[in-house]
Amino acid sequence: MSDDLLMVTGAYNTDTSSGYGFTANTNVRDVSQMLELWAHEQTPLLNRIGWAEPSGGLVIEWLHEHLGFGYVAPSGAIASNGTSLVCATGSSPISAAEQGKQLHRGTILACQGDADSGATESGDVNWLIVTTVTGVIGSATVAWVSSTTGSVAAATKLYIVGSFVNEGSTPERDVTRKRTLLSNKMTILRRDIRITGSMMSTDMHAVANELSHQTRLRLLEMQFERERSVLLSRAAARTSDATAETIGLMNGMLELMRQNRSSSFVDTSTTVLAEDTFNDVYAECVDSGGSPDVVVGAYKHIRKFTAWDKDRVRTRVDQRLGGKFVADYLTDTGEVVTLVGLKKFSPSWLFIIDTDKLKLRAKKGRKLLLSKLGLNGDYVEYQLISEYSMEHHGITDGHHAAFLALT
Repeated sequence: MSDDLLMVTGAYNTDTSSGYGFTANTNVRDVSQMLELWAHEQTPLLNRIGWAEPSGGLVIEWLHEHLGFGYVAPSGAIASNGTSLVCATGSSPISAAEQGKQLHRGTILACQGDADSGATESGDVNWLIVTTVTGVIGSATVAWVSSTTGSVAAATKLYIVGSFVNEGSTPERDVTRKRTLLSNKMTILRRDIRITGSMMSTDMHAVANELSHQTRLRLLEMQFERERSVLLSRAAARTSDATAETIGLMNGMLELMRQNRSSSFVDTSTTVLAEDTFNDVYAECVDSGGSPDVVVGAYKHIRKFTAWDKDRVRTRVDQRLGGKFVADYLTDTGEVVTLVGLKKFSPSWLFIIDTDKLKLRAKKGRKLLLSKLGLNGDYVEYQLISEYSMEHHGITDGHHAAFLALT
């Protein structure tokens, strides 16, 4: 959308003396609808992230419940005569107790064993059935299914086939998942507009209304910074002190990924982006249940996707167009990601994001306000205020990923 289409609301006339419909009794206008229709080429990621319901607090809060990964891993080896299964915590974002809630009496587990025990039906492939869920949280007793007795090493993923029962079965225990309350702090963007009385009354080429023109440019600045805050901001608590060091800030993707830098979906060692490395990290997201849809970073790295694909680029024949460009990349997991290049962006970081799991949330009544502050000498002063935060899902679950050490 071009700049000229920003002022889309017909309710605001562009007459110099009454721009935005300000009257003697109305000095604050809610112009938040401008954000709904704003889609500028300089904020390509922000164009893909929607707004959720507003909040009345200094922070936004939401609930998160993890249903499990569809597998459990034993904390110790299970030998041919072993019957005890204790879920390992390891680097999992959920506790052993929560992992254990995936298990019921009759749950079938399948895995690849260490070695064939000699059982004719095993062949290194093992099946276990949960016979009881013990009183110890995250623990169960298991038995080998049929003649598939084997040896299973500690931390081996035991994939859940299903929880099956016989006819006439009785109810199982309560497996309500633990709810986690997640939050993010509110942050405020502000832009001030000062216009001299002479400027407001001057007819200028291609600028019908100086207030509309300046508002449009200030909003573009705010949107640019809003996009950067989604990616790069780090939370800081707001205080009553008005100094710069106490400004309230929210967490963006860089900080959220940094907090999970020991996880396999955050690469902190790769300096030169390669196709195999990218696909490996992306596959970690898919294996964890995620489906990231965009790759966001500096053009230095975004253009590498075209280089990887030079021999495979497919496009319609057009004699007026030459060259190569890949806008969407098919990963080796079969998922397609849209490549979003950012101008004036650090080449150190590349983000792999599921935009459906990020939402902006505004402070009630403060999504975007244009206020007339009044006269200050020969100046007319206005302010643009926007207070918001970002709700995020799937961070610790590995549904997003990042490279944090690229050069």
